[in-house]
Amino acid sequence: MKNVKTQKEVGFVVTTQDYLVNLEGLPSAHIHDILVTKKGGRAMVNGLSDNRVEAVMLDSERPKPGEWMELSDIGISLPMNVNFFGRVINPLGVPLDGKAALPPGGELIDLDVVAPGIDARSLIKRQFYTGITLVDTLLPIGRGQRELILCEPRSGKEQFFLDIIGSQKGKGIICIYAAIGRSELEVRRFGEDIAKQGSAEYTVIVAGTSSESAPVVTITPLVASSLAEHYRNLGKDVLLIHDDLATHAKYAREIALLAKRVPGRESYPADIFYQHSSMLERGGSYNEHFANGAITLLPTIETNIENFTALIPTNVMSITDGHILFSANLRAQGQYPAIEPDRSVTRVGRQTQMFIHKVVSDKVRSLLAEFHELERFSKFGAELSAETQLKIKRGKITEILIRQDPQTVISPGVQILLLTLVFAGYFDAIEPDVVKSSARKLIETLGATEPFKGLADGIKDVKFDELVTKLKENIGALEGICQTSMN
Repeated sequence: MKNVKTQKEVGFVVTTQDYLVNLEGLPSAHIHDILVTKKGGRAMVNGLSDNRVEAVMLDSERPKPGEWMELSDIGISLPMNVNFFGRVINPLGVPLDGKAALPPGGELIDLDVVAPGIDARSLIKRQFYTGITLVDTLLPIGRGQRELILCEPRSGKEQFFLDIIGSQKGKGIICIYAAIGRSELEVRRFGEDIAKQGSAEYTVIVAGTSSESAPVVTITPLVASSLAEHYRNLGKDVLLIHDDLATHAKYAREIALLAKRVPGRESYPADIFYQHSSMLERGGSYNEHFANGAITLLPTIETNIENFTALIPTNVMSITDGHILFSANLRAQGQYPAIEPDRSVTRVGRQTQMFIHKVVSDKVRSLLAEFHELERFSKFGAELSAETQLKIKRGKITEILIRQDPQTVISPGVQILLLTLVFAGYFDAIEPDVVKSSARKLIETLGATEPFKGLADGIKDVKFDELVTKLKENIGALEGICQTSMN
């Protein structure tokens, strides 16, 4: 019996320029198909014309003109049956954490996934709790929401991400962090911090570091999205962080300019909006077609404040369901999280809050707005009434309470009790500096001591006026936590 040789479609390299390769042949090639050299190097089809195929090398190999490449049946794949938790891998499945290599083969990663339509979606009605009072109360995020993190450099977003991931412990939520163009040192440090806080058991890091080529960096969020969809299909709720899409756009621009494509605005490729929108549309809350799972997306744009209205920030802002703005100035003043609530927006999260939390949020917003107005008025040297002075003092204390120390997780019930104490008059005879120094002890007492622990646990069924009354009745139990000083 004769041996039957398997025929494969090949193309021959015509020109090369760094990682960019132009080939002839490959008549059935499609965008994002994977090509393999005779030495095993992988390339991804990036463009098609009448007589040429444009590909970008994903590995370090650089083929020469005249060499051949063939279409791969394997492509980019990950062994989804492997436990990825606590691992740091690049988008090609290569470990970056010094641990054992992943087994070969696995499930094919489709880089051209079309986001599910409306018939597969469900209403976003569950809140995604971050453990951070300012976010959960004033800027709530729903499970399945896409909330943009818009920040300046050195504004504390890394600690913010660590705290959010750490707050998911015991909730059954899978966390995937896509490090896009970050340095190897940053990725390694972030992975170590994840392990130190005990979050490695439910966290995966997919990293296209700055030492990788541009093609590898640009597919990082796509591979991370596919991994998130794998867990979503198992009925899991997933937190997916893309850090950051401004860097992703710069690498996409590099590839487009190297390929001599006609540049669009700010020299970005003309399809950059499509690249980001098709990727972010994969987040959402899903129905029984996808096992009732959800992917909560936190795409990040890190740029200077004067560039917030540039192409990429405004593009991503238009795709998402709101944004949270971080300020480097607030961070320099020692505030954490360094979020400007007045310049931040959540379009979906409010509908997911429990009723009592929504009421407290409204009252806090109203108090802070009035406080800022009265504070500006007081600078003119006008004599202030006792009532106005009390409102200003309550506003100052509320601003202290919505800030918290890093690595501190506050449950929703304790958040509500803490802020309601302002309206119950507990802080009226306490100086703001004293409140700041004793806030941690106060939070611990509210979460662990009766009757406050019982109130926090059953907070969902309590009305605001009833809660204020109960707190006033039990304020004596909090005496001694804050040293009182009469005005």
